[in-house]
Amino acid sequence: MRTAALRRGASPTRVPEAPRTNPGTCSPRSSEQLHEPVETMITHPLALGVADAHLAAVDTAVPDFVEALYLVGSAAMGDFRPSLSDVDFVAVTQARPGNGELVALAEAHARLALERPTPALDGIYLTWDDLRDGPVGIPDGPCVQRGRFFASGCHDRHPLTWSVLGTSAVTVRGPLCAGTGLWRGAAHLERWALAGVDECRGRWLGTDTADEATLLAADGVERAVLGMCRLHYILATRVVPSKSDAGLYGLITFPPEWHRVIDEALRIRREPAAACLYETPGERRRDALAFVRAVADDARASGTDGGGPPPG
Repeated sequence: MRTAALRRGASPTRVPEAPRTNPGTCSPRSSEQLHEPVETMITHPLALGVADAHLAAVDTAVPDFVEALYLVGSAAMGDFRPSLSDVDFVAVTQARPGNGELVALAEAHARLALERPTPALDGIYLTWDDLRDGPVGIPDGPCVQRGRFFASGCHDRHPLTWSVLGTSAVTVRGPLCAGTGLWRGAAHLERWALAGVDECRGRWLGTDTADEATLLAADGVERAVLGMCRLHYILATRVVPSKSDAGLYGLITFPPEWHRVIDEALRIRREPAAACLYETPGERRRDALAFVRAVADDARASGTDGGGPPPG
């Protein structure tokens, strides 16, 4: 994807890439691969501890139900920050849970949330068929948001999750999930990202100022600025980066006038104890809003057709 207003004809000399896993298969097998060594070199031990606790709780509540567990998100990309990150997961089962299993899962997650409130679990339960079919057209199903279990929802059933499964997932249990059996849809990912740009524009720049006020807080600036860098990266490369890599991409892609707000977002994520780069939260908020607007305008001006709402 070409960039319009922001790039001014420049080409980045380097595009950071998310860590990749070795290719494997995406079908169940009897043996388990627990904390596969190549993958876990980049995985924060706190995230792995939460994953182990998750498996122990679910195995006790519904024995032999979860056949595979993958970490995705920051824990899979070497960018896990205990003060900011959730532990994002995809759990894979042979069949969809019945009512009794849903009740048992809800109770297990409620206990986990009490025993280990932070970092919170955030993820979805899928079947092997769901992994192969992809996010387009599969039904809603069990999910966990910020530690809270829902029997049915569309949370994280989108192309980004499948893309990360194919490139960066950390296998906690089950086979590697980067093989040909896993659904892949780069065009769907691009449309999803462009729809995400429009959603962020509406959230941060809309008539309701509630979310604009959130940008007075440091974590709001980190989410908005690095989130827009990440969506722009996906549109440019059809690859999902970590948030930190997205910020580095922003520094080599966008003009110097945006570097301070990007550096500030990276500081919040990576070195929160370091000194703020702004005199006041209001000044920082102003730059963050201007950056969101500029990136959103650039994405739309680049000639990519969003094609309506995000698939899946």
